[in-house]
Amino acid sequence: MKNTVITIFAILTSCVALAKSGESEKYPLDWRYSRLEPGVPMLDKSVAGTKPAAPGLMGRVVTTAKLKPADVVGDTSEKTLKLSAWRNERVNGQVVVWSNDGVSQVRLSCSALIASSGSKIPASALNARFVRYVLGGDDLHPDVLDPVERIDIPAGGYRPVWLTVTVPKRAKPGAYRGMLTVKGAGNKQVNFPVELNVMKATLPDPEDWEFFLDLWQHPWAVARYHHVEPFSKEHYDLLRPILTELAQAGQKTLTTSIVEKPWNQQTFDPYDSMIKHIKNADGTWLFDFSIFDEYVKFGASCGLDKQIHCYTMVTWGNMVSYIDGATGDRIRLKAVPGSPEHIAFWGPFLRDFENHLKKKRWLKRTYIAMDERGAEELRATMKCIQKYAPGLKVSMAGNHPPSTFKGLVFDNYSQSIGNVNPEFLEEVQKRHSNGKVTMFYICCGPRRPNTFVFSPTAEQRWLGYYAAANKFDGMLRWAFAHWPRDPLYSTTFSSWPDGDTFLLYPGARSSIRWECLRDGIEEYEKIGILREESLIDAELTTLFKEYDFKKVKSYDDAKLAELVEKTRVAVKKLSAELK
Repeated sequence: MKNTVITIFAILTSCVALAKSGESEKYPLDWRYSRLEPGVPMLDKSVAGTKPAAPGLMGRVVTTAKLKPADVVGDTSEKTLKLSAWRNERVNGQVVVWSNDGVSQVRLSCSALIASSGSKIPASALNARFVRYVLGGDDLHPDVLDPVERIDIPAGGYRPVWLTVTVPKRAKPGAYRGMLTVKGAGNKQVNFPVELNVMKATLPDPEDWEFFLDLWQHPWAVARYHHVEPFSKEHYDLLRPILTELAQAGQKTLTTSIVEKPWNQQTFDPYDSMIKHIKNADGTWLFDFSIFDEYVKFGASCGLDKQIHCYTMVTWGNMVSYIDGATGDRIRLKAVPGSPEHIAFWGPFLRDFENHLKKKRWLKRTYIAMDERGAEELRATMKCIQKYAPGLKVSMAGNHPPSTFKGLVFDNYSQSIGNVNPEFLEEVQKRHSNGKVTMFYICCGPRRPNTFVFSPTAEQRWLGYYAAANKFDGMLRWAFAHWPRDPLYSTTFSSWPDGDTFLLYPGARSSIRWECLRDGIEEYEKIGILREESLIDAELTTLFKEYDFKKVKSYDDAKLAELVEKTRVAVKKLSAELK
């Protein structure tokens, strides 16, 4: 009882403090179910103690690396944020502000960007957000990009600010100038001039990007976090900005579940089935596709209309469930691929599912998706699909060497990055010429490169360059918004590395990791266009040879960042040759 009282008091105290800071009105729903930021970023005492204690608000431009306290204070004459982008590109920059005596009510504003010719990029194309901190284990990490209206900086504290500029597709090439202003109470203010060089080249719209992005979605995590009924109007309203943000990165797949707990339960929230399996007393089956149909239509309305991936006929643990039509009880049974139980459960479903998809005109873009299963399980499952629903395609993510799956042909295949070898890279090109999609994937491993909250930002960009250098169709990752209990406070869940289970935060808040991964995807698109125009030179070709997973494992942070930066500069130089 005593602990309960203390907990309630702590929550009420946090809510009062939040209301006073003016943040509660911006996100009344999200913050009600989250604790406040786990810690305010503070300057390194050893560094702060050697510097003059200048009053007010100080600031400077920094790189898009994740700031360490010792790296915050620096040359305050460095105020100009210089960016370069193609038209229709989303480009990022970062500044940091700090205060020795503390500043309250710090807020952000951006002006329009104007060229000397009078051409204008509206202020609405600029999105400045505060970088918030989350726990990864016992450490604080900068990651959440929060558009909250205002924030306080305590004495001896600092706050990074992340600026994203979405360059209009029809922007005229040239040099644009504007201003990012960070202002606090008492008229304390730091101005950061923004200089944007818009190049002549134009990126296609995200829905037309070649990069095949497959990040798995988890609608039940969103419903649980926001305390709403799954697949209610309120739930769909919360899901829309999340799926739309994903579509705006060129996502090609909609993740659906056709059975309860396809991965047993490797996330905080279990997956339920979007299709009800009901077995009647006479042994016949009834399948309720209503939620599945509703969700597929909703996904398409958000821009996820390329492929529907259905998980899975090979569950982790081989357990499946259905509703007994006579009693209403849920019955669980073990259905090993190739066994009579597996065929009896899936055969009638596949037949009805294929007919249903034909009526909906969705059959050509629907895949039975499987994940990290053995060759014999896959062989038996694919035999079942071919017998009962030959029109369905098959998708697979494999964590075994490619030779394990000899003789099995997947329409969409993703290989774990650690098992990519020269022979497989040759197969990638053969599959591509046959119209089949081939990707690599990362998950809770490898330690590097990855998208954990402790991963340097260069690693996320490296992934896009790696895909381009080795001519993969794209990349798969298992978790986009699989939130743990309180993701805005702690990113830790189970034994997975911190941040492994998600890239986007509640309220569709972006993250540094997500923006940098998206940067890498845009670089992939640029390289594809440069290839089409036969503009890849010897320098870039040499750099591509360094994009080998086995090499990068031995790199330290600085070496990997240097490789990524050299590649970015080389791509930028060649981009200037495009008209």
